[in-house]
Amino acid sequence: MAVIMLALVSALSAAKPAPFTIASITLHDQALAGAHDVQLAGNLAFVPGKWQSLSIIDIADPKKPKLLWFKNDTEIPDAETVLVSGDTLLLGTRDFLTINIADPRRPVFLGKISGQPKIDRINGMVRVADHVLAANKSGYIDAFDVGDVKQPGLFGALETKREFDVVSPHDIDRYGDYVVIADPRGFKPPTGKLALFRVFEKGELLPVETWTLAGQVESKALIGGNRVQVKGAFAYVAGSVTPTAAHEVKAHMTVVELSEPTQPEVVAELPFPDLRGPNGLTIAGDVVFCAGGQTVTAYEISNPQQPRLLASQNFPKYRETKRSDNYHDLVYRDGYLYVTAQSDNGFLILKLNDSSLRKLAETN
Repeated sequence: MAVIMLALVSALSAAKPAPFTIASITLHDQALAGAHDVQLAGNLAFVPGKWQSLSIIDIADPKKPKLLWFKNDTEIPDAETVLVSGDTLLLGTRDFLTINIADPRRPVFLGKISGQPKIDRINGMVRVADHVLAANKSGYIDAFDVGDVKQPGLFGALETKREFDVVSPHDIDRYGDYVVIADPRGFKPPTGKLALFRVFEKGELLPVETWTLAGQVESKALIGGNRVQVKGAFAYVAGSVTPTAAHEVKAHMTVVELSEPTQPEVVAELPFPDLRGPNGLTIAGDVVFCAGGQTVTAYEISNPQQPRLLASQNFPKYRETKRSDNYHDLVYRDGYLYVTAQSDNGFLILKLNDSSLRKLAETN
């Protein structure tokens, strides 16, 4: 299928322009099948898709992105998350893969680690030195040794579902000697969970058999915890909700204080104005951007315990589907948001129109 690219300009209202303008939309049923995660490196965007896809897109001109390469193959089932490290792309699927991207038009697959259920349904990753720690939705925290990207190895895997009641790790970030895990617990009531595991000692990764659950918080405010990012002593969690539970609880962005890792505490919760999302969350400066359903929001977090909504905008669908969880992840750079659209098999680039919001997003 050919790439469909649209360039749209939002109409300005008489009072105030919309916070975001669509700079471009790329739709492709193979290259962006179930577009899930997005990471940027230089002028390139890397987009894995839940329906066995991976694409590399030239974003040098956000108004005219160019699809450089893609793969849609059973070799990469459930491609849900990526990390970029120099000339290497780390890809999480139902396996863990390393890919040489020195020539983005001709990527070379290097190494692959398999072994379900210990390695399976990788949905979030964080790299620390020569190790990658990953959230495995089948109920594990995985650790991979990537010192040799041509021959990555499994450092170890901690089972969390039975041992610690962390049922389905969906995302992971680091806080000092700890990793922070978001567990959506079915995306419905009664609760969701955030857990901290001590996995480092003075910055050195400990053997997996010595990892311990340091603290956790289980709360209605954390239902559907799908994405987590840490800034300072606070974790910001995107909470998506299954449509069948929307009458009981609303989607939300939640803030958890981590300063006492044995007793993490929910300190703020703000509603998200879309039925299903947010599925995606990214932090830029003093702003948390969230995406879910057909909506993108921005929250100011200069005071983490009192976040406030700065902007919210709903966008039309570009494909006729029955799925409601379209916008899935996003990253911010230089006045633009790069957003994946899972149900549309799409990739949006949004221009930030609000100068004061942009200034906050680019605060060091």
